[in-house]
Amino acid sequence: MLLPQKIHHSWENFLTDEIQRELEIIESKLVEPFNPIHHDVTLRFLEVDLNQVKVIWLGQDVYPAPGAATGRAFETNKIQSWTEPFQQVSLKNIVRLIHKTYMNITAYENIYSYAQIKKAIENGEFPIASYGMWFDQLEAQGVLFLNTTFTCEANKPNSHKKIWAHFSEVLLQYISKSHPDIHWFLWGNEAQSHLNHITTGHYHLSRHPMMCSNKYEDDFLKATCFGKTWHLIHWLG
Repeated sequence: MLLPQKIHHSWENFLTDEIQRELEIIESKLVEPFNPIHHDVTLRFLEVDLNQVKVIWLGQDVYPAPGAATGRAFETNKIQSWTEPFQQVSLKNIVRLIHKTYMNITAYENIYSYAQIKKAIENGEFPIASYGMWFDQLEAQGVLFLNTTFTCEANKPNSHKKIWAHFSEVLLQYISKSHPDIHWFLWGNEAQSHLNHITTGHYHLSRHPMMCSNKYEDDFLKATCFGKTWHLIHWLG
């Protein structure tokens, strides 16, 4: 079952008979096992009140490791705390940019490493919400963590990209046309390739947070997306 049990009424106009038929076709193409393992979170975004969304982080594929995907872009079930070891480099760099913005760091060479940020969290210098609460608190403020491919074969990234392509196009067109004031965080070429479907809104463009370097003019750690939206979202959670 791809649809969550509790769909917010703000999505009623999107979930037309045609869209629901398309989802039935998509579901018929999915062969077990696939991620997310808990299929009730596959289209988790439908639980969110679209009328309250202020910012969208546009992700790509769900995490391919079994049990990692949660239905939210960039969130993983594989970690419980900011200070424990984890592999998701993009998430680490997102936290680094939030820290840079919060601390008003301007020089690239002064940006904290993630190891330094862990110490700052432990000593209370950087009061970000606990990992277990952070995504919930940002979502409650109006952040939608949206992927464009909602499933994949276990351990096979992008294996279902074509299956979801048309649905994602229609979804992005619907959101952008019906809610033109949303801020879109489009990090990397894949996210920015959807700009022809996101016809209205405020765009925040940069390289993807996976790989950061001062040599890139549009490097993620130089992005101003959090600073320009701090009046909308308290990014520490």
